[in-house]
Amino acid sequence: MLHIINYIVRVCIIIIGILFVAGFVPSSPEQRDMYIIMGIVFIIFGVYRIVMYRVKIKVYYEEEEDVEE
Repeated sequence: MLHIINYIVRVCIIIIGILFVAGFVPSSPEQRDMYIIMGIVFIIFGVYRIVMYRVKIKVYYEEEEDVEE
């Protein structure tokens, strides 16, 4: 169950980033560049968190197998 919640939160971060980049968040023309940069950062951060979560889960299960043997 926790795996599902973790993935949902990380995907939501990516979706928020896409909304910023696509311009769905109302902003003044002066702040448009800042919202695009924020969106890109959110997208990269969300993808990074998904990748790191998968790596940590894989390492955890490998260590658990080593302990059992």
